[in-house]
Amino acid sequence: MKAIATVVVGYLAIGGMLAHAEAAERRPLIIAAGEVSGYYYPVAGAICRVINKERPNGMTCAVMPSSGSAANLAALRNHEADLALVQSRAASQAAAGEEGFKEAGPMTDLRALLALHGEMAVVVARPGSGIEQLGDLKGKRVNLGRPGSFQRAMAETVIDASGLSQGDLSVLVELDLNEQAAELCQGNIDAAIFSGIHPMPEVQTAVEECGASLVAIRSKSMDGYLKRAPMVARFALKGGTYEGQKEDMAVIGLKTLLVANQLPPEDALAVVKAVWSNFNAFTRLHPVLKGLSKGDMLREGIPIKLHEAVEKAQNEGALR
Repeated sequence: MKAIATVVVGYLAIGGMLAHAEAAERRPLIIAAGEVSGYYYPVAGAICRVINKERPNGMTCAVMPSSGSAANLAALRNHEADLALVQSRAASQAAAGEEGFKEAGPMTDLRALLALHGEMAVVVARPGSGIEQLGDLKGKRVNLGRPGSFQRAMAETVIDASGLSQGDLSVLVELDLNEQAAELCQGNIDAAIFSGIHPMPEVQTAVEECGASLVAIRSKSMDGYLKRAPMVARFALKGGTYEGQKEDMAVIGLKTLLVANQLPPEDALAVVKAVWSNFNAFTRLHPVLKGLSKGDMLREGIPIKLHEAVEKAQNEGALR
């Protein structure tokens, strides 16, 4: 009996070593990010840093550079990546198989794990324009940007959210982003909509060179609009972001989502818990992560389904 017990213990020890070796040899999770010079790449690096620190389920992590959201979604679809950073609008379109994702078809298994930093739209008005609130855009010359551009898509979002239509504008202008500040300061347009990560140099130019002012993005129709467009989220542009802007200002924008396609439940939850366990350190790893809150990261600006494992943990109070 003693010999049998020794053999059993030996097998258990070997089994434990094999399981440990299997976990140690697990290939890294790949996060499809963006261009190295952009924002997605360092944010993906921050996620990998906490995963590599915690090593949940024996996981490690590596960042894969890319050209952006569309490429990242293609990498998920083709099983070249396990996770991806994508803009909320692109995630919504991919899940539904709309716009540029029609040919490939809907990604029915696409799931969100977290909502991260956002790209905010701000309305900037020239001095003397009489534009003090969003409704004052009616009858004014407003630049919406080039057709098909990100700036144009966000400008149209702001107009829709305001309860106005493009027909309410006196003149609909189609300037490039880098032309807006000069045209605004020269008085050729009354207002322009700038979208991106703030502070933006183009907005700083308009504010500093001709005293242009920012206009809060809020309206009576905003709540109804956000229900119809869940990819759009509310933001507060922090006071002091631009000269003369002393208080936080209401704006809207799109979130960056961490998404997966067919990621096992235990791994999806482990990724979120790794971020949660290192939350304060995580938000200090890059300026765009500063100010994130756990509540908003599982709620605001997410137009696709949360991963089932993450949603279950959230509902059970396991993610706080």
